[in-house]
Amino acid sequence: MKKENKYILPVLTIVVAALAILSIVAFTIVNQKNITNNNKEYLLDNTSQMAVLVDDSLMHGSTNIRVLSNLVSEILTSPQVDIATLQYILDDSIFDFIEFTDKEGMNHNTTGGVSEANDRQYYLDAMQGNSGVELIFNSRATYETLLLFYSPVYYQDEIIGSLIGAYKETNQLDKLLTMDVFGYTAEAYLCNEDGLIIASNQDIDTTAEFSIKTILGPRISKNTDMTEFIYEDETIIIPLEGNETGACIMGLENSDWYIIQIFPEEANEMMISNANRIGLVLAIFLVIILVILLFLTYSVLNRSRMETQKALVKAEAASKAKTDFLFSMSHDIRTPMNAIIGFLRLLNKQQEDSTKRKEYIRKIGDSSELLLSIINNVLEMSQIENEKTVLKESIWSAEQMIDSVYPLLVPQMQAKNITFEKSLEVQHSFVWCDTTKVQEIYFNILNNAYKYTLNGGKVSIRLAEIPSDKKGYAFFKTEIEDNGVGISKEFMPHLFEAFSREHDTTHSKIAGTGLGMSIVKKLTERMGGSIKVESEAGKGTKVTVIMPHRIALETDICDSKTSEKIHAEFSGKRILLTEDNDLNAEIAAELLNEMGFVVERAQDGAICVTMVEQAKEGYYDLILMDIQMPNMNGYQATEVIRRMDNLAKASIPIIAITANTFEEDRKNAYAAGMDAHLAKPIDIPKLIETLTDIL
Repeated sequence: MKKENKYILPVLTIVVAALAILSIVAFTIVNQKNITNNNKEYLLDNTSQMAVLVDDSLMHGSTNIRVLSNLVSEILTSPQVDIATLQYILDDSIFDFIEFTDKEGMNHNTTGGVSEANDRQYYLDAMQGNSGVELIFNSRATYETLLLFYSPVYYQDEIIGSLIGAYKETNQLDKLLTMDVFGYTAEAYLCNEDGLIIASNQDIDTTAEFSIKTILGPRISKNTDMTEFIYEDETIIIPLEGNETGACIMGLENSDWYIIQIFPEEANEMMISNANRIGLVLAIFLVIILVILLFLTYSVLNRSRMETQKALVKAEAASKAKTDFLFSMSHDIRTPMNAIIGFLRLLNKQQEDSTKRKEYIRKIGDSSELLLSIINNVLEMSQIENEKTVLKESIWSAEQMIDSVYPLLVPQMQAKNITFEKSLEVQHSFVWCDTTKVQEIYFNILNNAYKYTLNGGKVSIRLAEIPSDKKGYAFFKTEIEDNGVGISKEFMPHLFEAFSREHDTTHSKIAGTGLGMSIVKKLTERMGGSIKVESEAGKGTKVTVIMPHRIALETDICDSKTSEKIHAEFSGKRILLTEDNDLNAEIAAELLNEMGFVVERAQDGAICVTMVEQAKEGYYDLILMDIQMPNMNGYQATEVIRRMDNLAKASIPIIAITANTFEEDRKNAYAAGMDAHLAKPIDIPKLIETLTDIL
């Protein structure tokens, strides 16, 4: 052990111990605060439930007295309620007794007793046509606390007195105030607007007209004014001496009364104590883990130099792989580019022989397609690696899956005299899938099979449906087989690695980036499928792809068929082509002219905006907008047009035609206000489809 490293272990041990102590202290503080905050939330919820129960009980009493008063009003034959009537409605009521206060303020009960009540607030309120509830301390009749409900009595549309229903005690409300809080009973009080206690779950005599200030006053923090809370309309929690959680004050919804509930401090202390014990155990466990990690770290440090060396070697290997890839890409791109340039020169020289000109044009087209395929593979891999690949499902037939790629390779295979066979055996002809991605998978595999099969060889594709245990889904098994050169055992583990090729272009004379099979595997897995490759050098290769596809319903198929659009008539439609590159503009204009469009060009976004502003309303039917341009880019130009005061000009359809083909670019185009997004080079069928949809 080196001299400078001998102190590492003791120092780290001290650091770990200090961290453990600080962790315990921090945990205790934070834990106490969290428990108290959680208890406050619990107290609010608990008090709210209690308030609802009490409110419902009071509403029940109020509703009953109103019903009884209406009943009395209906059966009266004179402006006086007799004892028999009172007794009749008492027998079926929820009240302990029923009384009637007449128009002169004299109170009559079921026993024939009469008392004066013309100074009672409930009587005065009832004579005004109101109903309500009132707490009566030391009733003149019973010398008890009464919970009294009252409602006016009518005779021939005139108030002749008040009907009273009352409970002799408030025990019914007392029971509603009793709630368990983690095994402890919380103090709870029901008070009127003056702070007098109406009911409580505590053993107190409410007839003594206890005030809530008497109960809470000594327990409220010295710096807290009780009056600031008691008469507040809003729900609030006030601090108490020696109680971390405090007391909740909450008003009833249908009266001026309110509930006060005090969280039991014993429950708070119990919860904190239990949590602290758990925290201590966790802290000890943490210390043990840290000590273990300490020794592991110390061990790792002793091996760090070796790992650093390995990382350096790996980095050098990655750098070499990058260099090899760039070399390969340079070669593979130059090959079709040289062909394009060379055949263009020959084409210019050959003016008379139409057969040779057609052959040169065909070879230029093939080289262009190869170049585009190389670029698309690199871009596709970039999207996959950045998890930006988006699946766009549409209805497709199983037959289309094969036929969509079959014609693309038939000419090349015929040129090599390769026998190409296909077979189809499925139960569900129509399914939902990302057609572009499926085509890309099949094309990459078939393209490899064609390229690595010698003249006179054989390539086959078989699509069959296999049993599925997933409801609503069909599992398609695709087998693509060739009798070509095969793959060596040594290269098989690297088959799906990006940029990996068993033989480079220089030696095999076969162009490619080494991305095809990597893209195939990642796309297959992205769609929930699997891929298997069986191969033997010199004998051929068999690739099996299994993918689940959602079965298309008959209604889906009908909707799809009926939604097919017929190409619109483009003749005479005026397009404003916004493109800064002269060559691209010339190509696009020629294509559009052939389709019947009248084309005008703007060299950048600023000129485009000016031309739209100066043109008559309805002059332009469509704008084709490049994105990357000087002075003002396509996004900016689109945003300016969309903000124009002239609504007809502001709503001109705008299509992005750009080399920026990532999903993010598409989203940016739509965000700027564009109606569609097309990639360069222009795909004519896709362009026609898009123009048909928009125009």
